[in-house]
Amino acid sequence: MTSDEGPCFASGYESAAKQLVSEGVVDPEKIGIIGFSRTCFYVMKMLTTDTLPLRAASITDGVTLDYLQYLIQAGPDGQAPLEDDVMIGTKPFGEGLQQWLRRSPGFNLEKVTAPLSIVGEGPFGTLIMWQSYAGLRYLHKPVDLIMLNMENGKGTLPFEHVLTNPGFRLASQGGSVDWFRFWLQDYEDPNPAKKEQYVRWRELRKLQEKNARQPQQINPPPVP
Repeated sequence: MTSDEGPCFASGYESAAKQLVSEGVVDPEKIGIIGFSRTCFYVMKMLTTDTLPLRAASITDGVTLDYLQYLIQAGPDGQAPLEDDVMIGTKPFGEGLQQWLRRSPGFNLEKVTAPLSIVGEGPFGTLIMWQSYAGLRYLHKPVDLIMLNMENGKGTLPFEHVLTNPGFRLASQGGSVDWFRFWLQDYEDPNPAKKEQYVRWRELRKLQEKNARQPQQINPPPVP
């Protein structure tokens, strides 16, 4: 665990994709990437360095090393923020904040060009993934947020990071398949139960096409 971890993994993914493209195995116009847990950070690094064109991406219940996630998990004995300090190289306060501005994906969301699906496990899991969603939505970029309902009719189930409940796994993994088939293959599952998600995603496609036609402008709200 060092400050080179994210860039190193992102570079490895990029090299692998380029090698497959050179071998004729992969269409360079239809590359997607998915992250879960710690690999969410690597995916976000790829999306915010913009060195490899990606057609679609997805992250689920994981580390994104953004400022909101840092503060939510901070505390006198907060282990997660200590790891974040090492992976970014410093604390996000004082002079260290400048390094966070450069290295944390949450401060570089304007560089994201691929549609991103964000999946949280229950309310808290969704909260810790919120900054990426809120930031991209503010920037008018195609982003979708899904919160898995971690209840079974008898109350909230015990938290599990790696899903074992068949229904939850189907919702998570099946949703990922639908997302990538939509963006990489222009395919929509005819199942009527999935109609609503495709209504949302068609609007995101229009937004993606609009952004592709004109450079993205960052327009912050006026200072009062």
